[in-house]
Amino acid sequence: MDFGWQIGQYGGITVMFPAAIIVAAWLWVASCRRISLEWLLTLAIAYGLVGISKIAFKGWGISFETLDIAVLSGHAMNTSLVVIVALSLLARQIDPRWRWPVAVVATLWTWWFAVKCVAPVIHPLSEAVAGALVGSVGAWLFLRRLEQFEVRRLAAPTLAAGLMLMMIAASLPKYTAEHLLNHFAISLSGAERPHLTPPWREPPES
Repeated sequence: MDFGWQIGQYGGITVMFPAAIIVAAWLWVASCRRISLEWLLTLAIAYGLVGISKIAFKGWGISFETLDIAVLSGHAMNTSLVVIVALSLLARQIDPRWRWPVAVVATLWTWWFAVKCVAPVIHPLSEAVAGALVGSVGAWLFLRRLEQFEVRRLAAPTLAAGLMLMMIAASLPKYTAEHLLNHFAISLSGAERPHLTPPWREPPES
């Protein structure tokens, strides 16, 4: 469980959000401003879905009991969205023929990550799968859109600098936005405290 938690933290915003911004810069340099902005829009939609689910539950207790989902997992969404796109871009840089096979492998790996590293310690399996679904759908829709643009190879020093920045982000202390979301949710809803556990998951009273 400790190992899963240590690995699962790498799906949080401390690592994945800087990586996503590096991907945006990569697209800006290697392709064009438009597709870079479309990537940022994809990020905003995916983050928005996760954020809305968390604020709705934390503030008002809105959830989907039949699906066993209180919130969407941001860790699983982050990992699926960013890793699939980043690795496909890297494969395109090496040999464009690899971009789709690598995207498939990245999708399988990020779903494994959601099930094995996020689900046991950060979210229930249902929430981890839901987050991975949002991220991977966003990633594949974006990669299909990217096919309409020319993506030039980056110079090796530029690529190395981007990868180094990702490694630096991965080495930083890991934080989440949960406290901020808790405060925002109760400020909007007027609740005394945020909802943390849905009623159907609470242990029965003895």
